[in-house]
Amino acid sequence: MIASGVALVLGVVFWSAVGLVVWSVQLADASASFSGGTSPLDDPSAVDDDFRVTEVYEVGADGILSPSPSAEAAAVWAEIERVFTPRVAATRISRLEVGDDPSSDTLAWVARDTAPEYWTFAANVAYSDDDELWLGTLVHEYAHVLSLGPDSVDSYTDTCDTIWTGQGCLLPETALLAFSDRFWSAYTDAPDADNVDVDVADAFYAAHEDDFVDAYAATNVAEDFAESFTAYVMEDEPTDGGAVADKLRFFREYPPYVLIRERLRAEFDLG
Repeated sequence: MIASGVALVLGVVFWSAVGLVVWSVQLADASASFSGGTSPLDDPSAVDDDFRVTEVYEVGADGILSPSPSAEAAAVWAEIERVFTPRVAATRISRLEVGDDPSSDTLAWVARDTAPEYWTFAANVAYSDDDELWLGTLVHEYAHVLSLGPDSVDSYTDTCDTIWTGQGCLLPETALLAFSDRFWSAYTDAPDADNVDVDVADAFYAAHEDDFVDAYAATNVAEDFAESFTAYVMEDEPTDGGAVADKLRFFREYPPYVLIRERLRAEFDLG
């Protein structure tokens, strides 16, 4: 795992059929501690000096980038549309930010905009030619958009009777809340749902290594959900037992996630 001391920027690892493959990439999900009301969302680029954003594009309601994108930005956006679908990309991503910095180990991040249904997606095109790496990253971020959207969290509540994720209070009967109840509620040492502290995540992972697809998944329940969904999409369905296999099988209970898996595996010829 890549450990970073930069606030809100964490190393990512990805579950592969051949074992754990460390991604030289960092994903940041802007979050803030719950203190009542709407939590402000920090811009990860403000704290990640290594990843220089050099191009900024607004995403129109029709999915067209403005101003006219560079070739690299257009290619990145095309891949986002393949994973998210053009409709979801256009209605959930409001801004695309692009940089080209091979000296940085940051590949991409997403951050919620002020309006909770919209996200900013930032990409380092220095890594975009690594197909497997890039696809896994996009699926991970897609899982966040799916599980932390306005139909899943209330970003404006003054109280939270379920779980405060840093992006909002989870609404009842949502997939992420069910995932938390099933796989995280029994822990007495689990990080908070809005944890972004690498040391906390590493200690928790060390104590429960067999419960997670990789070390980054132990950061908080939202990252566990996203990493587990990425493995569910990218790998064959599990036939064995154990906590990790149970987490991947969890998504079978949610038809939209099953359909997304089927679509992506067909689209990207994943077998």
